[in-house]
Amino acid sequence: METIAYSDIIKRVVSYSQRVYSELSNDDSDLIKSYLDIRLKQIWQYFAWPDLTRVEKRYYRAIYASGTTYAAGSEVYYPTEKKYYQALKQTSGNVPTALTHWAESKQSYGENLWVAGAAYNVGDIVQYASDGLFYACHTAHTSSGTLVPNATSSNERWGKLTELDKYVAWEQTGKNKIGDVVEVWNDNPRTNGKAEQQLFNQSENGVQVINGPNVVYIEYRQPIPNLFYTTWTSGTSYVLGDVVRFPASGADFDLYETIVAHTASGSNDPSDGGGQWSKINIPRDFNAFLTHGAAADLLMADEKEQLAGVQQALSDKALAELLDKLQRQEKQAKQMPVLH
Repeated sequence: METIAYSDIIKRVVSYSQRVYSELSNDDSDLIKSYLDIRLKQIWQYFAWPDLTRVEKRYYRAIYASGTTYAAGSEVYYPTEKKYYQALKQTSGNVPTALTHWAESKQSYGENLWVAGAAYNVGDIVQYASDGLFYACHTAHTSSGTLVPNATSSNERWGKLTELDKYVAWEQTGKNKIGDVVEVWNDNPRTNGKAEQQLFNQSENGVQVINGPNVVYIEYRQPIPNLFYTTWTSGTSYVLGDVVRFPASGADFDLYETIVAHTASGSNDPSDGGGQWSKINIPRDFNAFLTHGAAADLLMADEKEQLAGVQQALSDKALAELLDKLQRQEKQAKQMPVLH
């Protein structure tokens, strides 16, 4: 993806709105920042731009790690079996197929009711009438008067089961944050022409896949960058998501987002590549739409409606030409799958 420096965008906005870059006031600078942020959101969400769209393999839960201590109720994906499991009690080093510590996670359970005085083996699953919940036996025993789930004493015999909620969280450790979802697939559509679209919806948890496979491929648009920045300053404590301009002075600069909370110093500025900052990349193709559009907004604030109309028309024309280039000239229009 070809990108454009953020300072170059501002220079064009300033020129189109009949201002002088070297004489830009703080008020105008704040207005341009706000207008560009709005315009970027508009074009970012307008189309599934190829430069901004990713396809990534995702699991509903983290992959099982042998060195991790899991609390009761923790859910994992076990690649060896290609299944999901949940811990019945705290465990470390016991593989998910060990029924003394784990049970397979399912979207629904339809087992028999628990019965007092019955003999239960490891792996048996029952529904407890007193609370309507399901439990898996991790210690063989003959039941007494009540089922005692997850007890801390010697009478602990059962682990509570929860239905597997098949969703891919918006943010997963070690993975890119998911923006707007385009499609969900059962295989990688970029390498398998027979990949099938999956039914999904979105919730507060993430991308909910309805009756989908255990592994999915999420096609999504990268999250929209935040353009509300401050000037990078050594000694400042930055938290995740803070945006700064760097270099801190001079006519030319880019924007960077904090990806690791830290205190800034000369040895970890955004140009050092130490993994604490990520450059905000704005596609060069967006340049004309953004700059003419923000200039139109600025001129409207100046009550120069006629000049603003000219800039708005140029912004609309830039968007139309960009879509034409992608869909007609480069033939990037999304094809509808046809079942044979």
